[in-house]
Amino acid sequence: MADNRTYENIPAGLAVRQSIGKEFIFRRRTGNNYYGTKLGHPVQDKYAYVVPNSINNPEAEPQRRQLNAAVQKWVYDLTDLQKEEYNARAHRNLRMSGYNLFMHEAMTGLVDMFVDRGDPATYDFLLADLTTDGSWHDLDLTLFVAKSAKLVLLAGHVEGLAVDWEIMFRKKSNVNEVNHGGMETIRSGVERHRSVMVAINRDQIIQYKADDEAWDTLSLTVRGWWS
Repeated sequence: MADNRTYENIPAGLAVRQSIGKEFIFRRRTGNNYYGTKLGHPVQDKYAYVVPNSINNPEAEPQRRQLNAAVQKWVYDLTDLQKEEYNARAHRNLRMSGYNLFMHEAMTGLVDMFVDRGDPATYDFLLADLTTDGSWHDLDLTLFVAKSAKLVLLAGHVEGLAVDWEIMFRKKSNVNEVNHGGMETIRSGVERHRSVMVAINRDQIIQYKADDEAWDTLSLTVRGWWS
């Protein structure tokens, strides 16, 4: 491969690592006989490269939470024997560390673990965000849970002017009203705080059905999820 390449007449490959227009990144390295490279010969790689507007972008927050939970699980939950087993698997075929293999599996949902949402300052959904007509509706949790989530833990604050006003939740693919969870009012004018666990698909959407009533309070927050 040539040492120098250009992209829209801009030379690349002149440095060990160089990005162009935040669209591509080029890396110059020595071949190692893998993936079509020749041992000892210089090669140049080009990757798709996107720079987010901010490393604190809210879209990536669930993945950051997932990553932090994975690190905590490796450090505190796995035994030395389990870590040795990961190292053996990683070294045998993948040429990586056991830690990296574990992190890959944890981020893709192959490791069972709970991810704490943290300490959000506001509710994720308020009464104005929800449809209260007694029918099932989608609730998109894309901004609040990682793609590997299998079960989500919700906190709900409900209040109304009568007893047994209810909001129910179910996995989106379910059609029967048997395997579902919910929360309801117990007295007029008394706010009630309840939690519910709901199975979730990889589309990160669950469904809810809220009674057709004049709710005073109907607020929902994601507390965490299991992957």
